[in-house]
Amino acid sequence: MEYDHLKIEKDIRAHWKKKSIPEKITKFSPTKEKKKFYLLDGPPYANGLPHAGHVMTMVFKDVWGKFKHMQGHSVWFQPGFDCHGLPIENKVEKDLGVKDKQDIEKIGVEKFITECRKFATSNLTEWMDFYKQVGAWKGWVKPYLTYDNDYIESGWWTIKTLYEKGLMVEGKKPIFWCPHCQTAISGYEATDSYKDVTDPAIYIKFPVKGKKDEYFLAWTTTPWTLPANIALVIHPDETYVRVRAGKETFILAEKLVDTVMKKRKTEKYTILEKMKGKKLENMRYDPLLDIPVQKDIDKEKNAHKVVLSIPILKKTVASKVQSKKGLNIKISDDEKFGHLVTMDTGTGIVHCAPGHGAEDNKIGEHYNLPILSPVDDAGCLTEGTGFEGMFVKDADKHIVELLKTTDRLFHFENITHSYPLCWRCKSPLVYRLSNQWFFRIDKIKDNMLKGNSKVNWLPPFAKERMENWVADATDWCVSQQRYWGIPIPVWSCESCGAKKAIGGKAELEKEMTNKVKLDDLHKHVVDKVKIRCDCGKDMQRIPDIINIWVESGIGPWASVGYPHHDKGLFDKLWPVDLVDESTDQIRGWFYAMLFMGHATFGMTPYRTAGLNGWTLDEKGVKMSKSIGNVISAETCEKELGADILRLYNCFNIAPWDTQKFSLKGAKELFRFMNILANTVNFIQMYKVDSSLVSKKPKNLKIEDRWMLSRLNTTVKEVTDDLENFRFHFAGRKIVELMINDFSRWYMKIAKESIEGTALSTGTSYTILNVLNTTIRMLAPICPFMTEKIYIELFKKTGKVDSVHMLSYPISDTAIIDSKLETSMRIVDQVVEAVSALRQDAGIRLRWPVSSVKLAGGKDIKTAVKDLGYLMESLCNSKEVIFGDMDLDIEVKPNFAVLGPKFGKDAGKVVKAISSQDPKKLKDKIAKGPVSIDGFKIDSAMLKIEEKIPEGLTGQSFDGGSVYLDTERTQELEDESLAREVIRQIQVMRKEKGLDVSEKAEVCLSGEDKTMNTYKKVIAKETNSNIILSKLKGKKKESVDFKGRKVEVSL
Repeated sequence: MEYDHLKIEKDIRAHWKKKSIPEKITKFSPTKEKKKFYLLDGPPYANGLPHAGHVMTMVFKDVWGKFKHMQGHSVWFQPGFDCHGLPIENKVEKDLGVKDKQDIEKIGVEKFITECRKFATSNLTEWMDFYKQVGAWKGWVKPYLTYDNDYIESGWWTIKTLYEKGLMVEGKKPIFWCPHCQTAISGYEATDSYKDVTDPAIYIKFPVKGKKDEYFLAWTTTPWTLPANIALVIHPDETYVRVRAGKETFILAEKLVDTVMKKRKTEKYTILEKMKGKKLENMRYDPLLDIPVQKDIDKEKNAHKVVLSIPILKKTVASKVQSKKGLNIKISDDEKFGHLVTMDTGTGIVHCAPGHGAEDNKIGEHYNLPILSPVDDAGCLTEGTGFEGMFVKDADKHIVELLKTTDRLFHFENITHSYPLCWRCKSPLVYRLSNQWFFRIDKIKDNMLKGNSKVNWLPPFAKERMENWVADATDWCVSQQRYWGIPIPVWSCESCGAKKAIGGKAELEKEMTNKVKLDDLHKHVVDKVKIRCDCGKDMQRIPDIINIWVESGIGPWASVGYPHHDKGLFDKLWPVDLVDESTDQIRGWFYAMLFMGHATFGMTPYRTAGLNGWTLDEKGVKMSKSIGNVISAETCEKELGADILRLYNCFNIAPWDTQKFSLKGAKELFRFMNILANTVNFIQMYKVDSSLVSKKPKNLKIEDRWMLSRLNTTVKEVTDDLENFRFHFAGRKIVELMINDFSRWYMKIAKESIEGTALSTGTSYTILNVLNTTIRMLAPICPFMTEKIYIELFKKTGKVDSVHMLSYPISDTAIIDSKLETSMRIVDQVVEAVSALRQDAGIRLRWPVSSVKLAGGKDIKTAVKDLGYLMESLCNSKEVIFGDMDLDIEVKPNFAVLGPKFGKDAGKVVKAISSQDPKKLKDKIAKGPVSIDGFKIDSAMLKIEEKIPEGLTGQSFDGGSVYLDTERTQELEDESLAREVIRQIQVMRKEKGLDVSEKAEVCLSGEDKTMNTYKKVIAKETNSNIILSKLKGKKKESVDFKGRKVEVSL
């Protein structure tokens, strides 16, 4: 067998097709004995082609599915694809040359939606083919698509459920808004993309009402929000000052006065008065800008006055859960909440625009402040601001210029800070007041936190991340003013304002007052439908669609069409057993599902959640088309093959860590695949009957028992690793087992013990069991090579058509012998140490030595007793001896320590030390300080050297020491010559392509006496007839051993 990955994978796919293997395995038929396992696919977009990053997630999910199937579960694993949302709309806009929503309305919403539908699944076939190429069972399963009517109906039912529970409400709040997409951007979307930008940071003078040349000094980085100013906020407990600078008086925080006033380098200032912030409450000021909207709002009772800062829930919880884990410590309010006004930057006075900030809005609600938000859908300032039609970020410089000309600017500087962008089109977001629909979290947050605590998060630290995200979560803005998505199924009456939610297609058909064919439940169709209001007037659907993350969040039930289609299937599946996606999905998909599960069903919809890391290029750079470092999934599969690609992802790093993907690094695993192929070749070369796999001999050799112990230990550990998402450990342990334990170690021993042309029954049984168990253990990771080996060797005795239809191996703990494994590890260390000593001494491994001596503890003594014969064979030594070595000990004074310690008495101390027996002194000093002639001596004062006797060389290993006898006798040299001849004959047999069972005739000439002595040994080890004669006219090779020559002809 040769490891040709392209041929093997092609052949195996053909076998699967012929025998319908994927279809049989993916058939969902749970029973009492065969429990269900619901693995939910986090849907990618199918509009692009898969790359190396997609491979990792695909591999992990498929490994889970295959592993659980082989453990006896009936696995439901249906592929899914996101089809809606801004990513699709943005791409279609570019293709159609559309610049904004007005252009979409011109070309027609129906045409736009039709193009979105086409583009959404433009690469669906390529994705499904890719799944098949890499052996993922979901490639043979019909996918769920979020644009299908069944999925949309599930969405409608869910939305209606939340609406009727009072968890879905309409309201006006400041939200993130994308001026280009002209839609609300919420939650995770608004935290997904940030960019460092430079903005003006201005110190501005708000005139104190009724006082000439006196100002509140405030600070802002968003000048465009000043037309919406309503109040100034100060900290109630901080000290504020009135400061005279020239002819002007300023009010600001005492802690910041020096920093702020230094910004006017030429001015001196005098502090006139100090007061606590609370004393400034309700002071009024004149409008900063002489513009209509500010003049109008100034008439309001609660406008343009000073209010006190209040504690507001921080954006990120500072609960320090990790450091206080398990401790009964109450988290203080100071850790959970913070004031809007701080003394870190600015002036201690904050400009407040409740229509343009979340914190500002909370202040506004607390004090019942009026609200302004003079910004339109395109992000432009509206009439009455003095800058109407101007994009807000462009207006910054014009507003600053106006402040200069009206003498309201104290100081101008630039600041670089992180600013949110639209997660899809990358336009800067604007915070503005908008009428939207929200999912309320207050009623379900506690249950979400409790539910999260019961989730099996892999890795476990993810539980705390989700806890923090949920704890900080606010009401979720779920409406979007776009086209391509699930239409919000709420109809509104323009006459009386009543609203009604619809939960499905049948209900809508029953309620509609006009005839509309509901063959498609998207916006362009359902917007035509009118239903009757209780007041007798027609109701029209609200124009919004639901947020894309709501769509993803309902996946656990919408993917199977619940509740309108196949309710029985959902009842069998619920809840999801496993979800697996990238780490950022804590804020995205995982949160959306947690929220929707509790809002809809009152429970967490998944039991286990696995987090995957990101995939970068081998230099740690994010893959990007513009850089040219994107590695396509197709390239990965062609260069590596599916098995190595999959194994690399289950070997390289922990699943949750960031991967630096390297094709070169992955190719190193070809060695492992070649070992599997060579093992098959070895079994076939020796014509081993594969039925022996189930026929355990009564008496196994100790090396066989060790190999089977290591096998079962590995099965036990790998099973635990797979259960706990330590896929990297699982892959490494399987590779380690086959490369080091089996190939490098056991097979070396087994080959040494081969007699004639047949393997012993014990060796055959062991090799077959190792290979049979390993392919079952490896099958979820490497589905093709394991299937190939199964078909080649075990199918005739396996009774099923696929290795994937077999049970996952269960460790036989009765076979595990940890003491034997420890002893064999010592043998390995000894052989490695002897090999190093041989190399230093110039003695090749083929050349025997007279003895190897070992010193150490109990474990080493046991290893020599039980496995000394193996050590002799593998070290090529006549004997291996355990015991203390009679080493020469030399004890010298350490003058660097003795001198400073004893001063003028140092000479006496040296004399006293030299009078001692070195060996006895070494033993005594090892136990602690000793007294010699009245002087207290410790180990630091001595230099103890062990001298190895001549004729030996040695070194230490873990727990002991090994000594190699390097003296060469004539007998050893003669045998070494014979070994060189044996090696040469084996090389010549291989070159002629002789099978191990084929006997050769070999002529030897030279060193006749030695050759005659070892004639039988040479004949046996090379399966040859040996003739000692001169080689006249024959093709020959020459063996030269230290000047002694033997000519060989085969």
